[in-house]
Amino acid sequence: MNKSKLIESLSAETGFNKRDITLVLDAFRRNVVSELATGRKVQWSGFGTFTLSRRGPRDGINPQTKEKIRLPEVFVPRFKPGKNLKELVNRAS
Repeated sequence: MNKSKLIESLSAETGFNKRDITLVLDAFRRNVVSELATGRKVQWSGFGTFTLSRRGPRDGINPQTKEKIRLPEVFVPRFKPGKNLKELVNRAS
């Protein structure tokens, strides 16, 4: 499901117009990104937790030139599903 389909689905389920749903989803995304950017986690009880994971510097290879390069440290967003989400997904399968 892409963002457009999600907006349509939420609009049909809640009765809110698509514009308002879009505003809420965009605000949610901005808030999660803002919290992660400051190093804090976002916990949604029953759904899951968004966190940042540190990936240290490492050696890599440029696939075009085969030259060895040093890749810098990066922070990668992670999502750990909550117990309720896991149970609901497994029940629906």
